[in-house]
Formats: sequence, structure tokens, C-alpha cells
Amino acid sequence: MIKWKEIDYKKRNKLLYAGAALMLLLGWILAFQKTYNAYQINKQLSAQVGNDVSHNAQYQLVSKAKIMDSLAKVYQTDSTSWNDNFLSNASRAVNSPAIQVYFNNRPAKGAQLQSDTSAVRNKTLTIKGDYRAIVQSISELEKITTLGYLSVVNLKMDTKKVSSDQKKVIEGELGFKVLQLQ
Repeated sequence: MIKWKEIDYKKRNKLLYAGAALMLLLGWILAFQKTYNAYQINKQLSAQVGNDVSHNAQYQLVSKAKIMDSLAKVYQTDSTSWNDNFLSNASRAVNSPAIQVYFNNRPAKGAQLQSDTSAVRNKTLTIKGDYRAIVQSISELEKITTLGYLSVVNLKMDTKKVSSDQKKVIEGELGFKVLQLQ
């Protein structure tokens, strides 16, 4: 067997180059081969996804339009029947005797005083009562789709108390919107 001391420096340099190449190959296998394979797979999958329809902008617009149309159908109704049945449907939802329901034909204060457009109709309910009953009534009103979309909720404390042993009265304005059938 050849001893290390018997090899001259020229042969040692050649062995050094061979050892460096062997170490580079071993380093590639241990560290970079899996990363390179993952890069190749990613490149192939990216090429396949480019043919996929779901990443197409036109497809996304069409699907979003379908979703918006389905949402609009939920809150779309005949405006005359909605006007006639609005208060009766709302008072059926508010079944607590501690709640008083008033109807006013003006938009809510927080609705920026929008008037009815040809496609959107607005109605406002005023309710008075204690907080817990009002919250329960609002959740019941939200469940009824024939009333429309609950767009505005304004709650404020009524400061016209007569005595201190009365319950605190909260007054709320609820704004509903519905899309008119065309």
C-alpha cells in the first residue's frame, strides 16, 4: 500500500482535485438534489396550471357575477307587495311584548339620506325596549329575507326616563333595503 508521505505534491494536488469533485458530488446529492427535483416538479405543475381555467380572469369575473346574481335574487322582490306587507312581516318577527315597533317612511340617519332609486327600495323601523329584547328582535328580523337586507342599525339610549327604578330604554333605528323586480 502506498503511504501518504511517499506521494509527491503533484500527485497530492491531483488527488485534492479528485477529492474536491467527489465532495461536490456528495454535497449535491445530499443538499441540492431534492431542491432541484422540487424545482423541476414546480416548473411542470406551473406549466399545467397555465392551462387551467380557474386562473383565467374572464372565468373569475363570470363566477363572481353568478355569485352576485344569486345574492341579488335573495333580496329581490316586488316593490308593491313589499311595501304592503313590510310592517306586518316585521311585527310578526318581533314577538316580545317589551318591544315597541314603529314604522317611519324616511331613511335612517346613518344612511346618508339616500332616496329610493329605481332598483333599490329603503324602509326604516324604529324599535324601543330593553337591550336584550332588541338584540333578539334584530336577530329574528335578519332571518326573514322578505324584509330585505338589514343595512343600518343605530341604537341609542333614551334619556326620557321618569324614575330611576324603570328599566333603561333603548331606541333603535333599523334600515332595510330590497332590490325591486324589473
